[in-house]
Amino acid sequence: MNTNKVTPITDPDEIVEVLHLHKTSQPRTAGWSGGAAPKEDSEESANESLVLHCTKCGMSTSGIYLQATDKTRRCPKCGSILMYCPVCLSTVSATEKFSILKCDRCAADFITNSVIQYLTSRERSAREIVLSGIRATGELHLGNYLGAVRQFVEYEAGDNLCMYFIADWHTLTTCQNPQEISVNSIAVATDYLAAGLNPERSIIYTQSSVPEIAELALYLSMFQSKNQLEDLPTLKNLVRGGSFVSMGHLYYPVLMAADILGPLATVIPVGSDQVPNVELAISLAKKFNALFGQTFVIPRIGCHTAKVPSFTGDKMEKSENAPSVSLSDSLETISGKYLRYGVTDTGKRVKNDPGNPDNCQSVYPVYKILRENDPVALSTVEKECRSGVRGCRECKLELAKDIDTLIQPFRDRRKALLQNKKYVEEVLHFGGMKAREIIQPTVREVREKLGIVSR
Repeated sequence: MNTNKVTPITDPDEIVEVLHLHKTSQPRTAGWSGGAAPKEDSEESANESLVLHCTKCGMSTSGIYLQATDKTRRCPKCGSILMYCPVCLSTVSATEKFSILKCDRCAADFITNSVIQYLTSRERSAREIVLSGIRATGELHLGNYLGAVRQFVEYEAGDNLCMYFIADWHTLTTCQNPQEISVNSIAVATDYLAAGLNPERSIIYTQSSVPEIAELALYLSMFQSKNQLEDLPTLKNLVRGGSFVSMGHLYYPVLMAADILGPLATVIPVGSDQVPNVELAISLAKKFNALFGQTFVIPRIGCHTAKVPSFTGDKMEKSENAPSVSLSDSLETISGKYLRYGVTDTGKRVKNDPGNPDNCQSVYPVYKILRENDPVALSTVEKECRSGVRGCRECKLELAKDIDTLIQPFRDRRKALLQNKKYVEEVLHFGGMKAREIIQPTVREVREKLGIVSR
């Protein structure tokens, strides 16, 4: 699929003008995709040039430009948009996907001016530009869903412009296996869609599909001290734990700042562990604005995503010793994991002993997230635990059923998406195109303010 900066023409009057400008004496080929200009500069020959056929379905579109009153013409049979393609220089039909037009003749992709205007518009007072991402470390688990992706879907409401990416560059700090990163990127995108994100409402893309992010990170690094990066908690923990620390680890927060500042995002929903990195992005934005004038929007941290505990009570991660709950797990698998690994109140020895939910490390905290909108049901769990009526095994099995009910729609959608990998790849491809359109104006402005002359 080719990406082109030139813009297709969909206005019929403009198409006629272009055909007159690009006259050719060569005979017109059959079908709408022939698109040859009229042989003579006359009204009759101009009209004849539009007596063509839809490239996609072969339907005759004779006279459609002369009868319709709207500014965009469509094939009366298959509904394809009829346009002039500036790549193959033909009047053709085009397939529209995710607000992007694909020429049915040469397969060139285009973002129309109206879409660009919508994407880059900052004038809607009620609109937020919401941005967040997940590293390409494989399929999402329950912690990802409850802690982040569920909120991503909620942000799609209203007029928000939502941008959710797969952080494949960030993943390189812990994984350099190219096949694994590629497969995992598709897996995360699949799970985004299965979780309910709508590619017509949100822009879903891989970080690496927008090279301007890396360029912006380079510019931002010129204003970021190394000492401040070394003082960030994440890096300190790596050093303290004796892990190998690469330049990628040190540079990670600056690259994350470019992720945020490039699209001029206003709301960044992140977990508590990422708050210092967002604060660094805010600091960089303020510093650059002070030096070179208003350039970046100062983002704010969205409502913190919930911390979903693992079976041992820590933040849920993928681990061989204490596996996470995968969103593709069956009820039997979820129940087995909680029965085997779940740590509850260690002071409760047998079923009828009174328990303390506050000491439960992996079960009651998940109930609090799942039943936050049902305080009566949550209160029942707490009272039965404290009174000794509810045993830990019973409590784990009931939680497993709640989780299974929650993720069943996800499993169904994911099963269907796995049969259509091409669709997921198209979502990422077109999402990357749109993300670039949003971020490029910011990078151009930064270049100009820094005196970087691009030819």
